[in-house]
Order: sequence, then C-alpha cells, then structure tokens
Amino acid sequence: MNDATTRPDSGAEEAPSYGRGPRHAVISGAAGGLGSVLAATFEARGCRLVLPARSGVDALREAHPGARVVEADLTDPDDCRRVADAANEAFGGVDAVLNVAGGFATTSALELTRRDLEAQLDVNLRTAVHLTGAFLPHMVTRGAGSVLAVSAGAARGGRNLGAYAASKAALEGYVRSVRAEVEPHGVAVSLLIPEGTIDTDANRRAMPDADPSTWIAPGALAEAAWFLATRPAGGRVGELRVSA
Repeated sequence: MNDATTRPDSGAEEAPSYGRGPRHAVISGAAGGLGSVLAATFEARGCRLVLPARSGVDALREAHPGARVVEADLTDPDDCRRVADAANEAFGGVDAVLNVAGGFATTSALELTRRDLEAQLDVNLRTAVHLTGAFLPHMVTRGAGSVLAVSAGAARGGRNLGAYAASKAALEGYVRSVRAEVEPHGVAVSLLIPEGTIDTDANRRAMPDADPSTWIAPGALAEAAWFLATRPAGGRVGELRVSA
C-alpha cells in the first residue's frame, strides 16, 4: 500500500497526463457540493456515469443528460443492487466506484444518542459498504477496476466529533480490508482523505464567519480522485491526503 500527501493548487481544468481514465463510473453523492464537482470532472474527461441519488434526481438528469440516474437509498443493499443492475444494463458495468456520499454532524459525547450514531454510520459507512459490495464481484471477476472512498482527517477524532469520527474511522478500516482482499485480483482500492474543511456552499452557509481561503477546493479533490482512478498496476496509491 502506498501513501501520499499533497498540497494541490486550485485544481486546473486541463486534464493531466495520467493513465487512461475509467470509461464508466458510478458516483454517489453527485448532488452534493463535492460529488457534483467529481461528476462534472469525470464526465468532461469522457467517462460515462451512473448516478444514484435519494433526492434531486430530476436536477441530476438535467445536469447530466448522458448519465444513468437511478433513484436509490444507498443504505439499502437491495437498492444498491438495483443500481448495479442499471449500470450493467446501460454500460455493461463500470470501471470505477466512487463513494462520495457523506454527511457531517457534531454532537457532545455527553449527549450522543443511538440515533445520532446510526445516522452517521448510515451516511458515511453503510452507503459505501453496500454500493461497493454491489459492484465488487463483477470487478473481481474481470480482474480490473477501481474503488474510491472519501474519508476525512477528522477520522482521528476531535471535540464533539464522536459519531462522525467513528463513522469515518470505520469507513477507513473497511476500505483497507477490501484493498487487502481484492487488489491481488487486479482491483485498485483507495482512500481520499481531505485534511480540513471542503469549500462547498453548504459549509459556507454553516460557517459564515470562517475564512474559506483556508479550505480545500472541491476541484483539487476532483483532480486527486482522477489521479487515483488512473493509477496503473505497479504504481497505485492506496491513500491520498489532501490539504489546503
């Protein structure tokens, strides 16, 4: 497993000269601030997309008329299998699975409830486990493909971050376990770890007094995701930490 740390620039739009990118990819969270940028970046570079979403389906279809948009609850394994069936029907499968869907919440350890914990595990862990599980057997059979999950530096813990940190730490453990199992079969598995706040509209609204110039540009993370998805065998990067 290779680790890397990078301090990217603002995220140039020109396609870098990495290896050939995936032809087809499924991206969760494409209606969100980060996922929408990843979807636009991969699509602009010739990748056909499958976009599962629980809400905002019409807007995604309008933004990505060439994509297969599937209304689905990714916390439900059956819905994830429907997404995989739709991908097989549209494109004969996908080359890359990008687990971008996620959510952030702060709760004091003194007040943390089971509902708080389950909500964070649902959006940050179970979505990735179920979506990856729906596509992984086909990739292993083919002996090719890539899986990516977006974690966070806060997985190491922090004030009022018990549920969030636990969900992201669990995600990292899951991804590393999957990597150990399937990389010998030709499937690349990576973690993309932003080391700080991502500059999205939602975060600007939630933190109006913060200085977004110190935040991580979504375009930089999209470039990092493209980099990870285009690593050749013998040059894969298992974990990439991105700072502002």
